[in-house]
Amino acid sequence: MRPKVLNRYIFLEIAVPFSLSIFILTATALLSKVMKLIELAVVQGVGAAYLLQFVLSVMPSFLIYTIPISFLIAVLAAFGRLSSDSELTAMKASGMSLFTLMKPVAFAASIAVALTVVATIILFPWGNNNIKKLLFEASRNALASSIEEKTFYDRFAGFTLYVDRVSQDTGEMEGIFLAQESKGSANIFFAGKGALAVSSDDAAIYFKLFDGTIHRQGAGKGEYNIVDFSVYTLDLGSIGDGRSSGRSNRELYAGELMAKAKAAGAKGENAAPYLIDLHKRFALPASVIVFALLGVPLGIQKARQARSAGFSVALGVTLAYYVASTALEALGENGRLNPYLAVWGSDIIFACIGVYVFYQAARDRSAFASIAGLAVRLKSGKGK
Repeated sequence: MRPKVLNRYIFLEIAVPFSLSIFILTATALLSKVMKLIELAVVQGVGAAYLLQFVLSVMPSFLIYTIPISFLIAVLAAFGRLSSDSELTAMKASGMSLFTLMKPVAFAASIAVALTVVATIILFPWGNNNIKKLLFEASRNALASSIEEKTFYDRFAGFTLYVDRVSQDTGEMEGIFLAQESKGSANIFFAGKGALAVSSDDAAIYFKLFDGTIHRQGAGKGEYNIVDFSVYTLDLGSIGDGRSSGRSNRELYAGELMAKAKAAGAKGENAAPYLIDLHKRFALPASVIVFALLGVPLGIQKARQARSAGFSVALGVTLAYYVASTALEALGENGRLNPYLAVWGSDIIFACIGVYVFYQAARDRSAFASIAGLAVRLKSGKGK
């Protein structure tokens, strides 16, 4: 078989399960958001277009993990099938080494790395920012729709609202009466028109009033002030989950994380959380290369019955990898471990294991036996 034909053949063997795994794993992960989607649709009454935007925005937070995992599953499935059907044996008999067979794997890995980089660097922060805006918009619409005409509304602390007319299409209100009580004093607002507005930065809701007057009791006895205004913005307090102002690390782009880390370091504060989140955006794509080194030798099976073992092996490898990553990151955030080592430590450890196992597989030694032998040697070394 010619090298180009062989490379295309192995690449397709990887591409099909890779695409299928991404779809299945991402769809499965989205099931965790079903209750939130139901709440948005039923309780807050959002439409199909809004729900689609929400799903598209939340997908990057799953893709940054499902792409590397799907690549590992695909490599294991491809080489598991090739070895169980004796095609790999025939390729080796024709003079091809495992290093030669890695060319299409490396090409497929470069595509998976590029997809993961786009997901972590661009789509992940964009999605988190967009989710925040969508939830605030839904909260605003829910508040606006809950205000009924010719009814006193006291949901906002310290305010009593009465609206003569509410537009069902735009949410604009007419004939507004608003009483504000604060520290024993009271302000009365009369406005011809008004509308609710949400600030996505501090999760606060504002009432914009147009063409009205403010009636206020003065400081002196019997003093009474009336102030006319064309536009007046009134802070009604927080909505949603009441998050404080600012954006979380998940909502920051790589450049913003770097600036935050530098600013924290200049103030003598702990910059580890920013550095960990920044380098994690690159460590996750690098895990694809690690999984390529591990997937090829682990996918080579002797028995035909092992054809379905790929998913179990992938589950075990990814579980071990992400448990190690989580543990090291926790140590880094607490200052017990260098933040760079906390992020890249799991990649380095599993890459070393992958190189060792791949080298043993290239010498026709079982990957599982090699890992078991390595574990025994490490254990005996500790015992000494």
